[in-house]
Amino acid sequence: MMSKENFYNSIADDFDSIMNMYDTNRRIEVIFDDFLGRENLKDKTLLDAGCGTGLFTKRAIERNAKVTSIDIAPKLVELTKKKNPDTNAIEASLLNLPFENDTFDYVISSDVIEHTTNPYHATTELIRVLKPDGKICITVPNRTFWFFSVKIANLLKIRDYQGYENWVHYKEFRKFLTQNNIEITNYKGVHLFPFVFPFLNPLLYRIDKMTDKKLGIFMVNIAAFGIKK
Repeated sequence: MMSKENFYNSIADDFDSIMNMYDTNRRIEVIFDDFLGRENLKDKTLLDAGCGTGLFTKRAIERNAKVTSIDIAPKLVELTKKKNPDTNAIEASLLNLPFENDTFDYVISSDVIEHTTNPYHATTELIRVLKPDGKICITVPNRTFWFFSVKIANLLKIRDYQGYENWVHYKEFRKFLTQNNIEITNYKGVHLFPFVFPFLNPLLYRIDKMTDKKLGIFMVNIAAFGIKK
């Protein structure tokens, strides 16, 4: 039987086609426009933790950041490096990052920590390698409300996913960040309902823009932005 860690390597060649690109592009927008839109990333060190095929890395390089991209799947590291020759792409686990304390000016990780055995430990590793006064952006699925949909989909065998799905709770994760020296400057939800029907995406986008903080606890994803004290 394939291990959960090797699952990500097994889907590397089809990774982008498997992903819902509305969701991916929305998360890129949240991180690079909503959170980092006013940040000058030129020559700043930035860690893309869980780089996938390098879409977030690409945006960071376009902003002239000095990017290090990591992923647990060797094939995804290769694809990221192929698409983004200027990045330093490394095979590594979020649970044991191969960097010294206080290494990066920025750390981004989008829908990755839940694919580890312990998303809270993964988060402490991301914080550990962030410099004091450095800024962190994390998105992660919200267990508080929508996790039942995953259970139903798995029960009905609608999806073929064999990796970890350790989602976190909306309020609990915010409290955890605060307790681990992160001063939160923006904390909100993304996607009020799952993006199952593409024709509803424009409506979903408008609702998100109006209610991302007020109804964040009910949304599919959590998006957190903060500064390390």
